[in-house]
Amino acid sequence: MHRAFKSEDIIYSVLKYLKRKDLKNVAMTCRDLSAPARNILWSKRTSMVSLITCLPQDAWELKDYTINLTREPTPSEWGLFQTNASRVRRLIVLNPDRCMPWQKRRIPKINVSGLLPRLLEQFPPATLFPNLCSFDSRALRESSSDLSLVRKFMSPRLEALIVHVSATVPPYEVEQFIGALAIEGHGLRQLSISMDDGEMAFAVLPNFEYLPKLIELAIHGVDVSLTRQTITNIQQLRCLKTLKLSLLGTCCDGGVVALELSSLESLSLSGVDSGLPQCTRFIRQITTRQLSHVAITYFQRASPIELFAFMESLSGLCQNHGSLKQIRVVDKTPRTLRPYYIDSLPVIPLCSDVFRPLLKFTGLLSVEFVDTGNFLLDDQFIHQITDTWPGIQKLGFESVLPSFINVTFNAMMSLATKCKLLRSLSITCEHSQPILIPQAEDGTERLWPAQTALRALNLEDTPLQEVGNLPYILGNVFPALNPARFESGRYVMIPDPIPSNPPIDVMAEIKRALWEMPDRVDYRVHPDSDDEYSEYSEDEDLYYLDYQYELESDSGSED
Repeated sequence: MHRAFKSEDIIYSVLKYLKRKDLKNVAMTCRDLSAPARNILWSKRTSMVSLITCLPQDAWELKDYTINLTREPTPSEWGLFQTNASRVRRLIVLNPDRCMPWQKRRIPKINVSGLLPRLLEQFPPATLFPNLCSFDSRALRESSSDLSLVRKFMSPRLEALIVHVSATVPPYEVEQFIGALAIEGHGLRQLSISMDDGEMAFAVLPNFEYLPKLIELAIHGVDVSLTRQTITNIQQLRCLKTLKLSLLGTCCDGGVVALELSSLESLSLSGVDSGLPQCTRFIRQITTRQLSHVAITYFQRASPIELFAFMESLSGLCQNHGSLKQIRVVDKTPRTLRPYYIDSLPVIPLCSDVFRPLLKFTGLLSVEFVDTGNFLLDDQFIHQITDTWPGIQKLGFESVLPSFINVTFNAMMSLATKCKLLRSLSITCEHSQPILIPQAEDGTERLWPAQTALRALNLEDTPLQEVGNLPYILGNVFPALNPARFESGRYVMIPDPIPSNPPIDVMAEIKRALWEMPDRVDYRVHPDSDDEYSEYSEDEDLYYLDYQYELESDSGSED
């Protein structure tokens, strides 16, 4: 073995890039690298299921998705259990909203009424998990709201804590837990607390004066009638970089002067009860020096006036307009995708003037508006985007609702080709007429200049009525465009040249033509690093694998 592998830092720097199956092989075949490989394999877990299944198979049984011990393990078997537990650094659960369908397979649940209390009584969490730095109470399954049990996992070494409290927990227990955070979790750098999945507000919040290391805070359940008090409390977090709040209630406790959160870089707000105006009122109560990310989610449809008011409020929020890099606004109003339901919704025309206040933020790299209304953009606004945000990387005006078509295909192409860093574009444009290839003065073809960054193009509500020149234009102008990520919400079936054949799907035909074009990136051979599916690491995939895989992977057994 190369002498470089005598350095532990080099070993971990190399092994952390291996896939799980390769790490398994290293752990089983190389004695010198076995321990580091197993440390990485065990570093991230979602429950204690895999710890139990590393015991001999005759020591436990699975029945009705519940694991129980069938006999008392021997001291050496318990030793293996403790060894593997000591390797766990993150006991967390992947956010279900970010899961892909194949990640949602059910894994067996621990019998909380018997096995879990017994294990944690025999092996206190502080000693069982000496290297634990991140803990999510959902890892305790049915006991996720047992705050007395959650407190056993808290220690000065814990850096990240996620707690989900059920509405059935008595208020005095919640207050006791909140009060204990300052003493038992003073080393926390990340804290997320949720009351009834964000549907209920916390009566009291921690005194953040005693959590000085906190850089990321998420509170799912903030009473807006206590807005001023809440912000004043959060101001004590001098190092806070990320703030995520779910706002509840309708009466906002406002003040005349905005309170400054000087270190804040990322702000996420969710308007649960009163929608977007709820978020706007909160934003008007704070100001920041270096905010770079804003994410807004609301659950009631917003009018153009309310959206414009929100855009205007960003000027007071961001003292430095050039610091804002990303904005994402999503309307999550419950709705069905059935066509007759969408057609019955009132039209919310969002013209370019609604979005023009954003043009003062010249440093924007990502702008997304999802299902916020019926977009009514024009060419002038598209050209302004090109001039104001030359470094834009992601631009999306996405909606399941019909859009008004005022943006021409030429304006869309001009935007996409002049913004050389643009990687993802979602917009509706005119395509009811055949697209003509631009001509030079001598009559020869003169396509738009090639843009090699664009990976994803969604033409949204653009009516694709023919194949025509579109594959030729897109394939040559955007050589890196991934055909699998070229989409449109409106396309037709056209007759096949051979009458006996079924009609042709325009979208499928365009994609087929793009796949077959030469001299283009073939994503069937070279995976698209920008694809949304690639953001889920193999470790995260493991979260939702069934226990059989964990047994077969051999990550839970030692020689």
